[in-house]
Amino acid sequence: MTSGSAPLAGVRVLDLTTYLPGPYATLLLADLGADVIHVERPGGEPGRHIEPRVGDDSALHAWVGRNKRSIQLNLKDDADRERLHALVTGCDVIVEGFTVGVAARLGFDYETCRALNPRVVYCSISVAGQHGHNPGAPGHDINFLARAGFLGQVRESAGAPVPVGSPIADISAGLHATVGILAALLDRERSGEGRFVDVSLLGAAVALTGPQLVKALAVDPPRLERDYNLGSDAAYTTYQCRDGRWIAIGALEDHFWSRLCRLLDRDDLIELRASRPDATIEQLSALFATADRDHWDALLGDANVCYAPINDMAEVAVDPYVTAGENIVTVGLSRQPNSPIRLPGSVGRSFSPAPGLSSQDVIWCPRP
Repeated sequence: MTSGSAPLAGVRVLDLTTYLPGPYATLLLADLGADVIHVERPGGEPGRHIEPRVGDDSALHAWVGRNKRSIQLNLKDDADRERLHALVTGCDVIVEGFTVGVAARLGFDYETCRALNPRVVYCSISVAGQHGHNPGAPGHDINFLARAGFLGQVRESAGAPVPVGSPIADISAGLHATVGILAALLDRERSGEGRFVDVSLLGAAVALTGPQLVKALAVDPPRLERDYNLGSDAAYTTYQCRDGRWIAIGALEDHFWSRLCRLLDRDDLIELRASRPDATIEQLSALFATADRDHWDALLGDANVCYAPINDMAEVAVDPYVTAGENIVTVGLSRQPNSPIRLPGSVGRSFSPAPGLSSQDVIWCPRP
């Protein structure tokens, strides 16, 4: 990305994280113009080695590593720790994702880094936060989604919880970390001092369940079988087409629902939805099963009725709604998601590919 007028031009970030939560947070910062140095273990951080590959590295790393620089350091080695401390003195932000207590043992916890650089914003992304229950416990995305109640709402017809393909808690933690970092940088402009930002993967997962959680915690919570978010409303659920593919209807408001029913030549369903929801779903299921998905795409795709095909990942890349918004870009050898944050007129939309592994010294350029 061109950085001359980028919002975060001049902001220096040390990324000490692996896999996805931290690298996604620093990707957002890098896309906004920050100078991000990814500190990797010898041989590269493990996210580089996840299949499938694009060139020498993983497709995942090609995405979250774009617009960054990289250096390999062994943080158990005294000389490499000194090199890291030198980078700490010149940076604005540090992001780490180690198990609670590990950063302190290795000598780059917040207190150590603050002594070297009182203005540093230090963000820690951990399983349950610095003071959560059993903060040293390991975990992965599926564990956080399970404990937060997310997977309890995603079940197959027989009732078994279904793993979700996208690592939602990881992405949510990265987003929340970015918000915390930006807030701390703004506060630093007023106070002159850095801040500690504590983000938990479990808390990020709980935040995603917020709309459902507040209903469950209400004095009179809805019965699950009558929760429209879980598909009990004919206007807000999924339907299978004749060819086995699926569509999603989200016509909650009366005017969208009425328009949908008229397009389907089923005006009788307009009132039936409220009086007999199960029967309405049954009749719409039978109707959508009479034609292939392409037929419903042609009829409903641009009819402004809150309709969408349920795409597989290959279909996402050719969906005109996705491609028209430049939501997928080509960076080097990789096709990958674009940044959803757009600031027209302030940033050139160009990207540098993820860096290869380097053990050479990386230094900060003089500040303008």
